[in-house]
Amino acid sequence: MVSAVPSIAVVIPLYNHQDYIGEALRSVFDQTLPVQKIIIVDDGSRDRSVEVVRELGDERITLFTQENSGAHVALNRGIGEARGFDYVAILNSDDIFHPSRMEKCVGFLEANSQLDLVCTGLRLIDRTGAELADSDPKARWARTVWAARKEELPEWLGIANFAKTSSNFVARGSYFLDHPFRAYRFVHDYFAAVFCALEHKLGVLADDLLYYRTHPSNTIKSGPADNVTREVLQMNLDLIREIAPRLADSAEIRLDYTRYLRMLVGNHADFRAEAFVYLIGRLVEQTPPEALASMVGEMSAEKFQELAAPSSRVLKKQFAESEKKSVFKRVSKIFSS
Repeated sequence: MVSAVPSIAVVIPLYNHQDYIGEALRSVFDQTLPVQKIIIVDDGSRDRSVEVVRELGDERITLFTQENSGAHVALNRGIGEARGFDYVAILNSDDIFHPSRMEKCVGFLEANSQLDLVCTGLRLIDRTGAELADSDPKARWARTVWAARKEELPEWLGIANFAKTSSNFVARGSYFLDHPFRAYRFVHDYFAAVFCALEHKLGVLADDLLYYRTHPSNTIKSGPADNVTREVLQMNLDLIREIAPRLADSAEIRLDYTRYLRMLVGNHADFRAEAFVYLIGRLVEQTPPEALASMVGEMSAEKFQELAAPSSRVLKKQFAESEKKSVFKRVSKIFSS
């Protein structure tokens, strides 16, 4: 339980969700830990979404309207309007909060002052609000991702974006103000989760406290599939650029990012390692050889202890397993002769 009542705002980016926004808002009204402010930014809806909000008429709601500018613009505007609140939760206009989401998420952050953002387990629902059957491929995906949980969160995020959506973010208001959402169409939530994990500011609650709605007009389903894969490539280039100033001085962030990258290359459904290698090749090609040689030459084992680390334990393990199998075959051959 939360000992003192903190101030909480919920930011809802709204776009063409007349059929869902009412249920989304009712899930905020029904929180066991009350929310003081609900900031809705309508991003140029062409249906009755705005009218539905106005018809509900709750005094905690402040509604802003704007020309269609993208989810990240609506989110950042809403977060700016929530300045001064202790905690800010995001809720996309087609998703639903579990009644105890604010109580448990805010309580978690209150108890873990070193963390700034928390996400939780989630359940998938269809357009009617019914939970997806266990046999549904999307539900199986979610279960598989959470079953693959790793202790190191960057490593887990390399497997998949287990947070799934910006609706799964509850954060200190100051953190959101200092870390605005990037101008991505599909992966603004993924970048935010990975960067937060690399900063060791991300926490996870296993409780299923969010209902993520799947329906034909989900943003991730809009446009050709390669739009998503290209944006994932761009996101990962941007991520390297963002952490680059700290890579020289922090062995910890180098290790965390390496864990993330290893998992990303071998697991993430929307990451294309071959295309990423091409982009790295182009960047190297455009860098003068003497500049590359200088960068490598300036790396000392004192600063980069990895240079003097023992050889790969993976190879040693594989060699030991190979030797074991070889001995087993020789012994089996003796007994069978």
